Amino acid sequence: MAAVRRNGNDHPFAKKEPKPTRARLVSLLDPLGRKRYGEVERFLATVPGATSGLHYYDTDWGWAVRYMHGTKDALCTLHLLPNTFEATIPVDDTIRANGTALAPELRRRIGRTRTVNGKRLVRLPLRSDGDYANFQGLVGLRAEMLRNKPTKAKSAKKSAEPKAAKKAEAKPKPKVKATAKR
Repeated sequence: MAAVRRNGNDHPFAKKEPKPTRARLVSLLDPLGRKRYGEVERFLATVPGATSGLHYYDTDWGWAVRYMHGTKDALCTLHLLPNTFEATIPVDDTIRANGTALAPELRRRIGRTRTVNGKRLVRLPLRSDGDYANFQGLVGLRAEMLRNKPTKAKSAKKSAEPKAAKKAEAKPKPKVKATAKR
């Protein structure tokens, strides 16, 4: 299998086929990275509504472990590269506004990240206890925002009910005469 260079390291899972197992991805990490990965997995298992799966991005990133909240909202992506373990977390304006509990260094990092489609994709290396604490805080805040976010189906149903009630009040139903066919 041809390896692609990423961050100065060979990345053996840059191609879409064959799909690696999670254990093979974890084997790319150094011992400290494997320990951090275990901690991250245990933390994400406690987040209500979080599900994970392997996802292919492109030849630069290759395969990664993506965590979703529900079926449509990405919670975070874990990139397991040779001797490099980092997470990408999508951050929108509601998290930035409510992120006062986040560390000042993390708020600066979020502010420096470029906006793409209304979200900032914050990349966090997971090397130290401080990095892990920042990751936990940001993912916890994102999960809370996603839990409190109204779904389109619920908001559409709520907005349709008052319209239907107004229409019913505005137009009285005409009386229909029953005709018998012989």
